[in-house]
Amino acid sequence: MSAATQAAVVPRRALAIRRALLLGHRWVGLVLGLVLVLIGVTGSILSFQREIDAALNPALYRASGPADPAIGYAEILRRAEAATGRPAGTIRPPDAVWPVWVVSPPRQRGGPPAASAYFDPANGALLGERDSSGSFIAVSRQLHDTLLLRDWGGREAVGWLGVVTVLFSITGIWLWWPKAGAFGAALVTIRRRPSVVFNLDLHRVVGIWMAVVLAVVGFSGVVIIFPQWFRPLVGVAAPAQPGPSPTILTPPPPTPPRREPMTVDADAAAAAALAHLPGQVVTGVLLPSRQRQAWQVTLRPAEGSTEVRARSFVTIDPWSGAVTEERGPRTRSAGEEAIAMQRWLHGGALLGWTGRLLVFASGLAMPVLFVTGLAAWLLRRRNRRRLTSVRKGSPA
Repeated sequence: MSAATQAAVVPRRALAIRRALLLGHRWVGLVLGLVLVLIGVTGSILSFQREIDAALNPALYRASGPADPAIGYAEILRRAEAATGRPAGTIRPPDAVWPVWVVSPPRQRGGPPAASAYFDPANGALLGERDSSGSFIAVSRQLHDTLLLRDWGGREAVGWLGVVTVLFSITGIWLWWPKAGAFGAALVTIRRRPSVVFNLDLHRVVGIWMAVVLAVVGFSGVVIIFPQWFRPLVGVAAPAQPGPSPTILTPPPPTPPRREPMTVDADAAAAAALAHLPGQVVTGVLLPSRQRQAWQVTLRPAEGSTEVRARSFVTIDPWSGAVTEERGPRTRSAGEEAIAMQRWLHGGALLGWTGRLLVFASGLAMPVLFVTGLAAWLLRRRNRRRLTSVRKGSPA
């Protein structure tokens, strides 16, 4: 084969690859576009879920004044059980987004829904009760996580759609990549006429600005749903580095349930967790249950985002107040920590307000990409039909 022939074969192959990617990008987008739009829009909602929930239910999240330091976990627990007549499962303290105490019932898989109680931090008054399982945010989360098909493989389907999102992002970058010297213009140029060109340009510009964010969001969603795919990979690619062994507390061996009253209350459990992990902020206290006879406290770094609500889990013995287990960055390997962080990377909270805004924008980009892609495809079909009619001499 001559040099000229070889030079001609390479562009031909590249053109064939590009055409195959374009057809796959187009037809998969047209077939799955509406489902991806639904996941994208609900993802945007969930990136600011607590702010939206507080705005939709102002009466439950309006504190009458600064928090009274005399009202702690134990006092709120006592008031919640007295006001509702139900046992509590979780106590969430006030923070910058939800400036009230929230006491939720124990989680019962398959049981009837129960209402959470909201308390004013200034005086401990009950602000109201609500079963949030049917709320706007809860329904948005169910749509985003399972497409309302939890019992029919909906969660796995969403995971595979995350794979599709990653592939869309990669192929979109490939198809957008301009010739030398036109890179800057390709990032911002949107021609208004004709309509098909306008839609294609808008599709390309929005897509390239959001491609990396969509790839990261899609990939993190896949890791969350299919962690078993990645555990072996991170174990090989990113092994834990040798060094000083962190303090890992091993739970004591199982013992028969104890009958005597617990001597450690919620305040003491939270204090023990903070003493064990100084520089942290308590984000929740889980009460002992029949299955787990221990307090469990969730914490986050004091300087971190308020949306990263559970970075460490500390288990407290309810009779001695001793810390029996710690799960968090200090006790995880590098690979385990990388997988655990995907939860907060997916919603953008790991990068603070910047990350959350980028995730919000990427979700809203999904309907723009679908509508412009569909419009360009329909306009091209219309133009082809008109051209065919003209060639055949039809009056149309």
